[in-house]
Amino acid sequence: MASGSDHSWQETLKKVVPCVVVLKVTSARSFDTESAGSSFATGFIVDKDKGLILTNRHVVKPGPITAEAVFLNREELPVYPLYRDPIHDFGFMRFDPGALRFMEVGEVPLDPEAAQVGIEIRVVGNDSGEKISILAGTLARLDRDAPTYSSRGFNDFNTFYLQAASGTKGGSSGSPVIDVQGRAIGLNAGSKTKTASAFFLPLDRVVRALEICKSCFEPGPSGSPGVWKAPDIPRGDLQATFLFKGFDEVKRLGVKSDTEAMVRNHKRQKVETVGMLVVDSRVPGGPSDGKLEPGDVLVEVNGKTVTHFIDLEDILDNNVGNKVSVSIVRGSEMLAYEIRVENLHEVTPNRFLELSGGSIHALSYQQARNFSTPTGQVYVADPGYMLSRAGITKHSVILTVKGKPTPDVETLAEVLSTIPKGSQVPVQYRVFSDRFRKRQSLIYVDRKWYGPPTVWLRDDAAGSWHQMNRYLFDEEKSRKELEAEAVHKTKKAKVAENQASNEGTGAGNGVRGNGKVPEDPKEIIAASLLLVDVEVPEVALADGVHSKSFTGNGVLVYQDETTGLVLVDRNTVAIGPCDIRLSFCAYPAELRGTVRFLHPLHNFALVSYDPRELNVDARKVIKPCTIVSEPPLSRGDKVVLVGLSGALRPTARDASVTNATAALSIVTSEIPRFHAVNEEVIELDQDFGTSFSGVLIDEDSSVRALWGSFSRQVAGEEREFCAGIHSYTFSSWVDKTVLYLKRLEKNSGQAQGKSIPVPVMNVEFNTLLLSKAANYGLSGEWIQRLADYDGERKQVLRVKSCVTGSNAKATLNEGDMVLAVNDKLVSSFYDIRRMIDAHCEGCNPLSFSDMEEVKDMKLTTFKDGKIQDVSFKLEVVDGLGTDRLLHWAGAQIQDSYRAVKERGFLPGNHGVYISRWHHGSPSHRYGMYALHWILEVNGRPTPNLNAFLEETAGLAHKSFVRVKLLHLDNKPKVITLRLDLRFWPTWELTLDHETGQWSREVIKSV
Repeated sequence: MASGSDHSWQETLKKVVPCVVVLKVTSARSFDTESAGSSFATGFIVDKDKGLILTNRHVVKPGPITAEAVFLNREELPVYPLYRDPIHDFGFMRFDPGALRFMEVGEVPLDPEAAQVGIEIRVVGNDSGEKISILAGTLARLDRDAPTYSSRGFNDFNTFYLQAASGTKGGSSGSPVIDVQGRAIGLNAGSKTKTASAFFLPLDRVVRALEICKSCFEPGPSGSPGVWKAPDIPRGDLQATFLFKGFDEVKRLGVKSDTEAMVRNHKRQKVETVGMLVVDSRVPGGPSDGKLEPGDVLVEVNGKTVTHFIDLEDILDNNVGNKVSVSIVRGSEMLAYEIRVENLHEVTPNRFLELSGGSIHALSYQQARNFSTPTGQVYVADPGYMLSRAGITKHSVILTVKGKPTPDVETLAEVLSTIPKGSQVPVQYRVFSDRFRKRQSLIYVDRKWYGPPTVWLRDDAAGSWHQMNRYLFDEEKSRKELEAEAVHKTKKAKVAENQASNEGTGAGNGVRGNGKVPEDPKEIIAASLLLVDVEVPEVALADGVHSKSFTGNGVLVYQDETTGLVLVDRNTVAIGPCDIRLSFCAYPAELRGTVRFLHPLHNFALVSYDPRELNVDARKVIKPCTIVSEPPLSRGDKVVLVGLSGALRPTARDASVTNATAALSIVTSEIPRFHAVNEEVIELDQDFGTSFSGVLIDEDSSVRALWGSFSRQVAGEEREFCAGIHSYTFSSWVDKTVLYLKRLEKNSGQAQGKSIPVPVMNVEFNTLLLSKAANYGLSGEWIQRLADYDGERKQVLRVKSCVTGSNAKATLNEGDMVLAVNDKLVSSFYDIRRMIDAHCEGCNPLSFSDMEEVKDMKLTTFKDGKIQDVSFKLEVVDGLGTDRLLHWAGAQIQDSYRAVKERGFLPGNHGVYISRWHHGSPSHRYGMYALHWILEVNGRPTPNLNAFLEETAGLAHKSFVRVKLLHLDNKPKVITLRLDLRFWPTWELTLDHETGQWSREVIKSV
């Protein structure tokens, strides 16, 4: 075969290269075989007048996308998906040729018949999103089996592929494979790097589809763009997969000599055939199920000998919805069946249900073939928050909800729309990895973090997706039903309580069934223990939290008729926006919890629940613990560590305190997040592992410490450990939280957007041995005074860091030593806590204004080589931390939280902080990632969330925005991004301080 001269190739490439475009594609949602994300690919113009671009199906994608084409001269235009083939790896996008201002483009003709073994080819594409690249190769085969890319993703089938000795990299998907005359003879689809082989899709079916697509364009009046209709391209299939096998193999499958002779005499396009099509698999429940079997050799369809995929597809595409006669050889027997031809578009989903951030739709033919299961089932492409919380994973099929069958997504949405938020309902489902068994789980119906269930429908004419139906919940009807149910429960509980009182069981005083009061402290404390399960939705991963799921031990510290309060560590309840389930040890009950207090410095949180949701029997046996904080535990004290296993079984271990004054020091993590500071912890004489949390009790079953879980990063990996948190650290905050909740109960509606005030110095201290302090210049007199004051610790407090923007930052420097507060010596974190409490003693513990107006403290410090007295102003922070999260362009934005400020740097204009971003969003597509501040939008400063909302309020759907960013490492950059308010609207989550609940509000959308 002639390969063509270099001059000929140069002339050809001059014509072809301007027809090739770089495609930037962003998948807004996971759908079918494709995940949400952003990628680069290639396409080439096949009709310059109508603006048609040919590329791969896995580029056009079956789900919602936004895409742009970058032409050779770097002009960028939006492109819209027009058609994607149900099974073959090709599709078309369209653009407006009139919008291309600065260059003229041609088109690449398609000629599938020009593909011949031995001809020299060029693959013209882009290399991983870079500029145009040209790769040379030689066509080696025309009858290669379609490549298998994934066992759970898109795979082409029922077609031959071309193969060449050529290496193509990521980003060259959709590139034209051209000959020396500039004709496209194939479409680049995939490659094997190890063998330097590339696979190309033949263009036979592409040419047919292109002609139909062209006919869907109606030119507009002179000077105006035309109108596109959705292409209606007949595509038929038997829901069976065929492979081409040589005569040597089909003879072993039972093909007799006379049949072989007949088939050999059938020459396609004067080319002698060397084999036949053999059934490889068929989809259960499909048209060929029960008729065709793997190993069947295809002989004729509708009386015509068929040995090539093109002939088979011609017949099937022309008989969609009709029956065809199929003759096969099975063993040595010739059989014939009448089989209905399935419409491939009917088994390719064109709608999906968006549920709690997930995607659910009818099971496609592609995935039905992958998993060998019937099409049309309710398939989980992305579980989202609600389903993943129930353990339902991707590639599952939903069968029933609340006992009601869910044959389609509309039925599923309707069933869910009748269930009140927060309710638990059973769901039956199946996973393909365990397909022969049904599974059951409980889902918690969520309407707090995400919008209502919404069905989206694809519009091929517009090249976009539209909301087909939103399944809104009838809140008023539900409220009345819940109120009636609550009244009924209250009456029932009072009757049961009166009956129990009349029977004189004495259970309310802790008497067990045998009539004896338990004397074992471990049994007594078990009545107060709980398991705390925490789930954080994807849209509320605030403050750098490092996981979406946490489990730990909690202890009940207060309970009356209306309020229960649980103490837990902050490695279990890390942030405020989350869902909490409380499981009690003393009684099989599970309740919802609400975050009520998160200490900004110390490793504990307080979670409330409503005891009225417990029945009378539960309230008899679930009891709050007794907290003893003075005197603090000291070295040598005997304690019992009691905690719960995952099965809610109490486990106890006797131990002795080896160190009650261990100064905790946790290195700042790569992503700023909460870590305990200025905290002395308890160490025991035994190693109970890294995850066994609980409480330390004394012989009277009083809680002396919370045995809490801590998290830290070591060489980039998450490590956990447990240590004791002295009861004096949290006991006063329990009292203040109870006082706060009771005040809200009495004065509903007066929370005023704040919770519990926490006075802080905004300083992180570390400890320095007095023996080392002398080397830093501290005088012997001060060393002796501190040694006499605290003979156990023999240490001085030294400033490790100050929160940026705080009073401390303006007063103290790293390395300064704090010797006394208000003329009283301090040498420990315990001393600092006592001094702050004493300084605020006259204040209303729930009044921000009282604490903000407290007089300055006097600090005696050793700084700059001399003793200095400095005036120091305490600051007050909210005990619930972050109370607002904004979502814009797929980025989660918030004010700079404490852990960010602790790193020692804030921009001069501050700006708003990006804590998360979502796959498939404009933030993902254009590189607006987490760990950045947004300083400006279109040149206007955005110092806080309100200013940011003002500057973005007027920005329209699909408009471009210029954003100035600054990384945590003080590296600035400016990006532009295009808004997608259809799939990524602007909305926010806000905290109601009175109820402790978060609510969602959409600010701007399409």
